[in-house]
Amino acid sequence: MGSFDYSKYTAFNLPNRLTLLRLLLAIVFFMFLSYRYYNVALGAFLLAWLTDWLDGYLARKKGLLTDFGRIADPFVDKIIVCGGFILLIQHAHDIIPPWMVVVIVAREFLVNSLRSYSESRGVEFGATIWGKAKMFVQSFTISFILLFFAHLKDLTVIKQGIVLMLWLTVVITVVSGIKYVVKAGPAILAK
Repeated sequence: MGSFDYSKYTAFNLPNRLTLLRLLLAIVFFMFLSYRYYNVALGAFLLAWLTDWLDGYLARKKGLLTDFGRIADPFVDKIIVCGGFILLIQHAHDIIPPWMVVVIVAREFLVNSLRSYSESRGVEFGATIWGKAKMFVQSFTISFILLFFAHLKDLTVIKQGIVLMLWLTVVITVVSGIKYVVKAGPAILAK
């Protein structure tokens, strides 16, 4: 019996495998965060963040862009970021107002809906610089919160820094959502 040749299927190229690895890392992140193993959760999250950057870089640099990757990459990003903020509420309820997490998750639902609708109308709906900035700030904020719980809980100034980062995260999340609404305008307004 011969082995299966994954190289024949573009969905199994290296960037897409990194995206699937990120999905597995998200599960590891959620599991360890749920049981308050903050160091392991932080390591899994940082590794996932690295694979997010790496899969995008390789896909563009090597010309390995696929429909699967175009759908799976933002989906996995949304899973890890939304899941991370949702789970962090139970650990940082005195720092993270739940309404902020609702805004973050709602923006992701809105943009995903706009993307689906636009592409069904034949309008390409790729990531913008605002979307990338949003992902960076959200990932940085989650990492900062995890680092706080792992090592810096006694420093009040760090708690204040987290609150500032959460506000920045919400502002950039809302602004990027507005930018995507404007981008989707022609598809929404077309008959």
